[in-house]
Amino acid sequence: MNLKIAIIALTRGYPNNKSKYDTLIKRNHGIYERINKLRDIPADLILFHEDDLSIEDQKYIQKKSPEKIKYINVSKYFKYETLKLEGEEKFNLGYRQMCRFHMFHIWNEVNNYDYILRVDEDIEISDFDPYIFELMNLKKITYLTGRFTKDTHRLTNQTLPPFLIENTDLNVKQIYNHRNPYTNLYASSVDFWRQEDIQYLIKKIATSDLQLINRWGDHTVQGIILNHKKERIRLFPKLEYRHISHSLVIKNNFLRNMTINSRLNPVSVSGGVLNRIKQRIKGSLKNKNKFDFDRN
Repeated sequence: MNLKIAIIALTRGYPNNKSKYDTLIKRNHGIYERINKLRDIPADLILFHEDDLSIEDQKYIQKKSPEKIKYINVSKYFKYETLKLEGEEKFNLGYRQMCRFHMFHIWNEVNNYDYILRVDEDIEISDFDPYIFELMNLKKITYLTGRFTKDTHRLTNQTLPPFLIENTDLNVKQIYNHRNPYTNLYASSVDFWRQEDIQYLIKKIATSDLQLINRWGDHTVQGIILNHKKERIRLFPKLEYRHISHSLVIKNNFLRNMTINSRLNPVSVSGGVLNRIKQRIKGSLKNKNKFDFDRN
């Protein structure tokens, strides 16, 4: 069976400074060297953009990259909204719409693929199993990530659970457990997210104004849905990459997946497992919000 695979990212345009594409171009070379160069049938390389990536800049990125890129304009999902946004100003409307795109609209854009691999523009891959998608298909694996993460955004933990309780039939107490995937790089079945009941749920969450107002993130929504469907969030058996914007290196192998990368040691909480235990004890004593990260 020849699987249809897409490797995707949502990127932005830098019309006056082409040097800012260096990280993206380095990403593209890593994908080619570690994945597509080694596959019998290469995955499609897709860059989504918000109409701020000019044709000139598309040609520049293509010329500097080792394989053909498919550019898709998704500006229809990034319309101006007159909403009063809560929280830090650095997480502007565009950032919040990016989260919305990755939790919901993305699945409409890749509906003719079997699997996708999200590799954000600030990711540099140095080790990867190029046939991981065939393994996922063989073993019926829905989702792979490099690490687990909690949602440390308290406003999300204050506002998303009540929304879910009021507007869905989900067992929120059970599934809002902060066992979320680290979504800057993950592989997933597309058909899973295209199921009618899942589309209904994520549409209700993602298209609510509250998603933009309170900055609900795609990693938490994906975690909730996967937990709800009792789909195990698995770790890549073989992977190494650098997440440049977070100054973080993710490494996956059998031993690390049993220890450093386990869900007991989420990437969003520093200090390791012992610190996490201390934090949970402290949270249980002082934090009244049972859905917050330091209570779970």
